[in-house]
Amino acid sequence: MQDRLLDILILGLLVLLFGAIYRRRATLRLRFWIAGWLFVLGHFAALLPTARTDFWAQVQAICSLDGLFLGGACFVLASVAFSLSRRKLAWLGIGISVPALTYIVLAIFFPEGIWPQMIVAFAGIAIVARLGWHFRRTVVSVFWLNTAATAACGAWLVWMIAHQQGDLGIYAILTQLFFVNAVLFWHDFHRISAGVITASAGLLAWAAVFPVAILLNQFFPMVHAPAELWNVPKYFVEFGMILALMENQIYSAKWQSEQYRLLFDNNPHPMFIYDAKSLAFLRVNDSALMQYGYNRAEFLDMTVAMLHDLATVTNIERLLTNTVAPVRVSGPWTQRRKDGSEFQAELSSHAIDFEGRDARLCMAQDVTDRQRLHEQLVYRAHHDSLTDLPNRFLLEQRMQHTLENASRYSHKAAILCIDLDRFKQVNDQHGHATGDACLQVIAERLTSRLRESDTVARTGGEEFTVVIGELLHAMDAEKVANDLLTTIRRQLSLGEWEVQVSASIGVALYPDHGTEGSQLWRSADFAMYRAKYAGGDQFQVVSEVDTEFALASPMARQISKPSVRRALDPS
Repeated sequence: MQDRLLDILILGLLVLLFGAIYRRRATLRLRFWIAGWLFVLGHFAALLPTARTDFWAQVQAICSLDGLFLGGACFVLASVAFSLSRRKLAWLGIGISVPALTYIVLAIFFPEGIWPQMIVAFAGIAIVARLGWHFRRTVVSVFWLNTAATAACGAWLVWMIAHQQGDLGIYAILTQLFFVNAVLFWHDFHRISAGVITASAGLLAWAAVFPVAILLNQFFPMVHAPAELWNVPKYFVEFGMILALMENQIYSAKWQSEQYRLLFDNNPHPMFIYDAKSLAFLRVNDSALMQYGYNRAEFLDMTVAMLHDLATVTNIERLLTNTVAPVRVSGPWTQRRKDGSEFQAELSSHAIDFEGRDARLCMAQDVTDRQRLHEQLVYRAHHDSLTDLPNRFLLEQRMQHTLENASRYSHKAAILCIDLDRFKQVNDQHGHATGDACLQVIAERLTSRLRESDTVARTGGEEFTVVIGELLHAMDAEKVANDLLTTIRRQLSLGEWEVQVSASIGVALYPDHGTEGSQLWRSADFAMYRAKYAGGDQFQVVSEVDTEFALASPMARQISKPSVRRALDPS
């Protein structure tokens, strides 16, 4: 009794260890192992009570043998768990267990029923043979070993039944079960290691326990082996399984480390590991050395901040020392090489443990070309393709900014609408190519006469709009308009042609003629038309009539604007 209690205690503690491992790394194999050892515990537990009658002794023997067999069946399912679907595993478990469990009941309760025992025995032999057939093409050794064990143990079982010793035939079933387990366990791991060898040898010894016990009883009845000796293989198997699990984790960690190292060292993108607190480099790959121009020793004496543009060092240090985010993508950042050249990089990093230190693994992706293309696309979206001046969209943004500054600092601002006079004649007489060249020269002249803080934009075919800020007096805007007229009317030499153009300008002042940019723009547009129909080559400051038209509804403006043109047209 004490020996059985000790077996239950030791096996129970080892099952708890399996459970702890399962919580950290749950697998179907481990689940079957735990179930198998629980059945083995049931095998020992069934032997604890003392049977008072023959019937309860028979029930006790059946429960004990069933627990032992079901434990071995779970080990078989654990070994083939990854090669079969869940449905096939269920059918395999039923196919292995039902004939064997039925035979145990028949052999214990009905020892004289030879033919029922024979039928059930042959059914079980066929199913176990089918299990080996599954490996006929993948692992030939498993197929032949299983076939040999099935033939040998099947012959042993049939012989026992024929001689009315069906209860001893149960040992043939258990011997075959644990021998097949040893073969499948070796195939499942297929490596020479302490855990695999210990478990495989333990399963072989477990299988040998049953024929050895019969042989000792038959030929050496005077020899009484200690009960604990028959249970030693079980401990070897359980310790071997635990060692195999630990070895799997070690091998997996080594494999991941090797893959990680290969991914790091051979990555075409610059990669480095830095300390999360000090930002000091801990490791760099060859691509980083090539990209930044430093050697490895120089790199390891630097911090991540030293690679960045000085203007962004504070921001980048705050970002890189933030360890809250496990994964972070930022940028683009301006990176500085050893020779002083710069490139744009997008940084991707995640937190890792590096040699016991809180660190981050970072990859720098050169996005200089992508960023340059993006800037070009943004520039083209905001500029006129012919003159390279801002277009209407960018003009509205700068106009809003200029008016906000004027309001903040109590300055004046001006919006000038410029339209070239009779420009259609230039296109008709000299061609559109000459006309385009003329517009480009006019754009250059307008830009040259304005400050960098001012804006000149092309807002139509031959129309330009100028936004001027930081004016102290209204007369300053008129001076600018007069200067632009003088600049425009200078003769242009375009190849073989000499072209003379003039312009009409409308001037609207902030806040004299309004405070909204769209209103001022419309008012300046109406004033420009007054200047054009007054003969051109002049500027007009917004009047009350222009302001009234600008404030009118869109429908009224559509009706009134042609009327104004006709009224002002001298022809």
